[in-house]
Amino acid sequence: MLGIICVGFCLLGVFARDSFALADKDGPKIGDTPPQLTLAKTIRGLPATEISWDKLKGKVVLLEFWATWCGPCIKAIPHMNDLAEQFKNKPVVLISVTSENEEVVQQFLRSHPMKAWIGLDDYQVLNKAFHVELIPHAVIVDASGRIAAIASPFNIKPENLEEVLAGKKCSLSEPEVYTVDKFSDEVVSNRAPAIFEISIREHKMPPKFRGPTCMWSLNTNSAEFNGKIATVESALHCVFDKSSSRIIIQCKLPDEYYDFELRAPMGHANELKHQFMAALRTTFGLEVKQTTKTTDVYVMTQINTNTPGLQQVEKSGGGGQMRGGFRLHGSDMHGIAEELEMTLEKPVFDETGLKGLFDVDMKWKLSEAEKRNEFKPDTDAVIDAARERLGLQLTPVQRPVEILEVREASK
Repeated sequence: MLGIICVGFCLLGVFARDSFALADKDGPKIGDTPPQLTLAKTIRGLPATEISWDKLKGKVVLLEFWATWCGPCIKAIPHMNDLAEQFKNKPVVLISVTSENEEVVQQFLRSHPMKAWIGLDDYQVLNKAFHVELIPHAVIVDASGRIAAIASPFNIKPENLEEVLAGKKCSLSEPEVYTVDKFSDEVVSNRAPAIFEISIREHKMPPKFRGPTCMWSLNTNSAEFNGKIATVESALHCVFDKSSSRIIIQCKLPDEYYDFELRAPMGHANELKHQFMAALRTTFGLEVKQTTKTTDVYVMTQINTNTPGLQQVEKSGGGGQMRGGFRLHGSDMHGIAEELEMTLEKPVFDETGLKGLFDVDMKWKLSEAEKRNEFKPDTDAVIDAARERLGLQLTPVQRPVEILEVREASK
């Protein structure tokens, strides 16, 4: 099967439609005893050390998984607040759980008050235990400590909680069971191109377009790139596999969006890149040249093999940046180095020697700029977090680096 890796537009997780609930086929089911209720900290409600299923026995618990960056989660807050208000004098507890940076959550709550208890799930311990695939995701646990329902928060009505309080079967529909085959974006192709193909078409944007842009996919087993609603700058990053710290742009790039298709026979990726350079010159008047410069970089090594933020896994996944950190699912060390490179704005060389795939949960102390919603992390905070959470040392040195230079082509 051909592997497809999406780059350029990535979500930190997947969020659900307002009324859609999804259950992982290997996750806890209705009627099961739920996984251990382990929280790193609470921002609102009882201290985390006082929260467990044993201590909550006799109460109905509505457990919600959410995030500050998730649009449907934010949309669900008024509904969750209404439920909290309606059941405040009854043995019902609402706990909203996020695995984000604490400072980000605290800042969010100042403008989006939430009446549920707010729990922090560091390293996604609880998310993984409940096999959460889409958010917002809610689980109702009855007074005896059994799962009574798995649903979208939008579908949970007061009468559903009243049913569980009364010891009755919850009338909410069973969640749809997640399977890779049903929801996978993988594409199987038997096309083996014999000639080079480069296509660049202007993408005519519909009026008032609101949606993802710069969506790139590449076939990991051959030289094949596809960009939809993509900028020329995103094409430079994707096709030449260069972060911003390895590209020097000395002219103005086109502002418009394009659809790119690049394809070559297996083993001819370098030739395809040179053909693309020629196409950029012909189409946009850009001269693209690869050169080598000695510059400041970081060398990444492993100094601790037992850190909760770096865990080896079997399957690849997605992930990306968020305020105060980044999260990756099933990334190799090259991908981790790339995320650190984007964050630190300097090349990062992986010399860990680690093979395989890893789940990464990286968080650092917010800089003053990040508190103003600007992505300018403090370098020392990122380096400290990499050491403490991932067991990775980032050492500053100088090294020759392959750089992509982009300038206006001479007439």
